[in-house]
Amino acid sequence: MSAGGALLVQTGLHVELLRVEWQETRGRLLKMIAASLLGFACLLCLMLAFGALLLVLCWATPLRLPAIATLMALYGAGVVLAWRQFQVQFALNAEGFAATRAELSADLALLRSQL
Repeated sequence: MSAGGALLVQTGLHVELLRVEWQETRGRLLKMIAASLLGFACLLCLMLAFGALLLVLCWATPLRLPAIATLMALYGAGVVLAWRQFQVQFALNAEGFAATRAELSADLALLRSQL
């Protein structure tokens, strides 16, 4: 087999590996989006209901302002936790296509050593 033929076969293998990794990454991202949207909708409804209930119960008492401040603090903490989780997932995304990058690096090194 000639070098051109071997290079063509190797390129085909890389394309296939890239296709498989893309499908895996795409599926994972779609599942993350669906879970995030469902979770967000449920959390938003729960937070609105909880906040409304708390304010209704505390409205005619001197605890009205502390109740509002507590709700704001809890919602702020929720935003911080959600942002951290988003950053963790974003960092994991950087590991995508690791096998393809490793194979391409190895092939480039082999080609450079042959030249």
